[in-house]
Amino acid sequence: MKKVFMFLVGLLLLGATGMAVYFAGGIFDAGRGQNVFPFFFQPNNLSERRVGVPQTAEYMGESQFLNLLVDKYVSEYFYAAPDSENIARRTGANSVLARMSSATVFDEWFANEGQNIQKLAENKSMRIVHVIDKIYQPNGGKYWIVNYELITWEKPNDFNTLPVVTRGTMYMDITFSMGMRTGVDMETLHEYLEDGGDPATVFNFRVNRIIQG
Repeated sequence: MKKVFMFLVGLLLLGATGMAVYFAGGIFDAGRGQNVFPFFFQPNNLSERRVGVPQTAEYMGESQFLNLLVDKYVSEYFYAAPDSENIARRTGANSVLARMSSATVFDEWFANEGQNIQKLAENKSMRIVHVIDKIYQPNGGKYWIVNYELITWEKPNDFNTLPVVTRGTMYMDITFSMGMRTGVDMETLHEYLEDGGDPATVFNFRVNRIIQG
């Protein structure tokens, strides 16, 4: 009886397997030429941070393009990473900030904010920066007004310590025109970018003076 029972159970399992294969074939029929359509997951709720078609400077317009370059500049001016090599690269004569600044502005940054960033790096602190409004230049004014926010985590790996949030204003004398820098060999620019150079530094943008508000 036991062998007969096991035989019948085997037949039932075989039948159930056959039915499962039949229904699976009905759901996915390779003979119907099924297509697979890939999608990118949205990495951020903000549309400007989603994967999309690259935009040209002309499409964005002069105002938005200038805002992007100023945002990049302010980030380089203030951010801090818990890495001494990071600040060492940023204080070099070929750094992003040096390329986007006049010699006077870069020297002032190195003597002041650069030293603060050096101390933050030594203490393993981290700081990020956001431009919190669109930049603007008053009618007839020389300086662009840039409002920013700094968020600093002073102690590493301490989730009980809240970050320090501060805000400030920079008044920036900026030379800017659409397009890439003139007087530079295109092959040199290509080599610079191929070697990992920052694209923000190849445009006609320079900060001539900064007044802290």
